[in-house]
Order: sequence, then structure tokens, then C-alpha cells
Amino acid sequence: MKKFILIAIEVLVVTLVCNAQTAAFHEDGIASWYGTEFDGQTTASGEIFNSNDYTAAHPNLPFGALLTITNKNNNKKVTVRVNDRGPFISNRNIDLSKAAAEQLDMIASGAVPVSIDSAEAGATPGPVGAAVVAAPPLPAAPPPQQPAATPFDPQTPPPSAPPVAAIPPAAVAPPSDAPASPPPATPQQPAAQPSAPLVAPIPPVAVAPPPAKPASIKPAIPPAGTNKRYRLQIGAFRVPKNAVSVFEKLKSVGLEPAYERSGDLYRVVLSGIRADDVQAVAEKIGRAGFTEALIREEP
Repeated sequence: MKKFILIAIEVLVVTLVCNAQTAAFHEDGIASWYGTEFDGQTTASGEIFNSNDYTAAHPNLPFGALLTITNKNNNKKVTVRVNDRGPFISNRNIDLSKAAAEQLDMIASGAVPVSIDSAEAGATPGPVGAAVVAAPPLPAAPPPQQPAATPFDPQTPPPSAPPVAAIPPAAVAPPSDAPASPPPATPQQPAAQPSAPLVAPIPPVAVAPPPAKPASIKPAIPPAGTNKRYRLQIGAFRVPKNAVSVFEKLKSVGLEPAYERSGDLYRVVLSGIRADDVQAVAEKIGRAGFTEALIREEP
């Protein structure tokens, strides 16, 4: 009994500390996600990672803290519980489980701008949205009223049937020597009016989508006319499949990306770009759906 009381006190203290440290917490930054390839591994809190749970890795918030994450691109929200440490990339603020990333619709992009806030009191990990209230069932229609049965009285004659109109006798054919009556004149049918000519439907006018905005080259596009070559980095990922997704999108617009491995990071880069071609490459990167790329001069 004494051991049980001590455990309950410890849980209460951890809960109070979590609430105190995350009260009114707010942070803006970048969220990435990690998925099934980490299932079964032990997190920093000692839990076993499950990509189907609504959990997250944060650099310093206490384990058990509940956070509401908002995708700034589409305003979708999800509540997660901190159970791991990370991410270990300088420009990332939080790593989300696959289930949480699906709720924010960020699986394809890999990383999105988010706002991170302490969850409201009583919140639980999972999607955040307006509750759907079921409509009350419609009342059942009353059964149709049956006419009251009339009791049979043997002394009362049954009601008489309604009178039936008499059928007139058939016309008597005239004698054979009588001149036959001319057949009744057939009414003239109006001449058919010519149908209106068919008008071919006008096909809808195809509206071309607006041109994609070129990716922003940081720190700047080099001056044209030099013989130097440059390398553009589109992204760096800890999850290999996120790097593969970026690689395939760049290939789809006619670029020739490559992978670079640095520790546990997978970088997707475009190398050997001439200074005169950087602007054209930036336009293709924009068409692939990416907003910026880092540039550096190659040796």
C-alpha cells in the first residue's frame, strides 16, 4: 500500500511539472516526421515508438507534455504527446509521428511551417477539429387509420350496390340493299414541323494554371557570365523516404538530382550548375513545389 501511494505521488508530481512547464507555451518553427522504419525502437522516454500513436519528439519539453500542432499551410491541427528527444537538425523544431503527420497533411512535403502550443485543458492526443453532432432521428410516421368495421346485423339488409349505367343496345345494321353510309372523314393531321437544327455544344475553355513561382535561391543568385559551377541543396532529411520523395519530384520536372550522405542526414542536391543556368533551374525547382534552395560555389 505504501509503495502504491509513493507511485501515485510521483505520477502527480510529474503531471504538475509538465503542466507548469508547458503552460501558455508557444513556438513557431518547422515540423518534420518519422514513420514505420522506427517502429519498435525505444524512445528517449523509455517508451516503444509506434508510428500510429499521436506522439512527438521535442528538444527540451518534458515527457508527457501535450501540444497542439497547427500546419500553417492549411490550418489543420493535431494534439500530440512528447515522448522522445529531437529533431537533431538545426532548422527543425519538432518531429511528429506518422499518424500526426497524416492529420496535418504533410506526408508528401516532409517538413512544413507550424505553430506549437500547449494543448487546452482536457485535451487528448489525436486530431483537433469541430465535433460532429448527429442529427436527431425523425419521428416515425403514425400507422394509417383503418376504417371502423361495421357490425353485421342479419335484420338489416345489406347496402345496395351503386346503380350501373345501362349499356345502350347495339346499332342495328341497315338492310343489304340500303346504301352504305360513307365512312367518317379522317381528320387531317397537321404537317410535321421541321425540327430545329442541332447546335453542337461549345467545349469549355481550358484555363492554364498560373506559372509556378521560381524557388528562392539563398543567399543569392550569382552574377551571370562567370565560368564557375554551383551546387544547389533542396533539402536534408533524417528519414530516407522523405529524401526519395524530393528526388522524384525534381526528376519529374527534368532535373538531375543526387544524394549526399552526411552522418544520419540525406541531402538532395543539384550539382555542376553554371551561373547562367541558376535562374532557369530555380524556375524548375519552383514547378516541382519547392520554395527555396541553398547555393554554394563548387571547388
